[in-house]
Amino acid sequence: MSKKYDSSSMGYWIIGFVTIAVFGLIGFLILKPQVSVSSKTNHELALSCTTDMATQFHIHPHLEIVVDSQKQEIPARIGIRPTCMNSLHTHDNIGTLHVESPEKRDFTLADFFAVWGKIYNQNQILDYKTDATHTIRETVNGRDVQDYENTVLRDGDEIIIYYEQRK
Repeated sequence: MSKKYDSSSMGYWIIGFVTIAVFGLIGFLILKPQVSVSSKTNHELALSCTTDMATQFHIHPHLEIVVDSQKQEIPARIGIRPTCMNSLHTHDNIGTLHVESPEKRDFTLADFFAVWGKIYNQNQILDYKTDATHTIRETVNGRDVQDYENTVLRDGDEIIIYYEQRK
């Protein structure tokens, strides 16, 4: 003797199955282990692609570069390409650095300049090198520092790099 199912009871089974599958998928996505990027160095992580969904660490330091009293433009979209966004990037040309990383890290100016493809250290900023008449000076929040490319990026910091005449 076989049982017959009418179309309405079959509909309830399908709805029940789909509901369980949806809740199961949601649970899996919430509880799944996060992909660890801990094995990457800060530099490697800064140069790797990320997504907004992976962002666990998000800060905004501000960078200004002044060469012989002339403010230099920090271009928009550094670290942003059609298929990739680096953990360190800019959206506009006002000097706001966006640090949007899948992990909290002590990213440095060296990491940002690597993404930008430019040089910064105690002897050079962009294409400007120190010599007998010029020096490089850096301030963070108005205080002179000697960290240069090793300056750690912190939320809200105002970082100014000067290439200027020796005094």
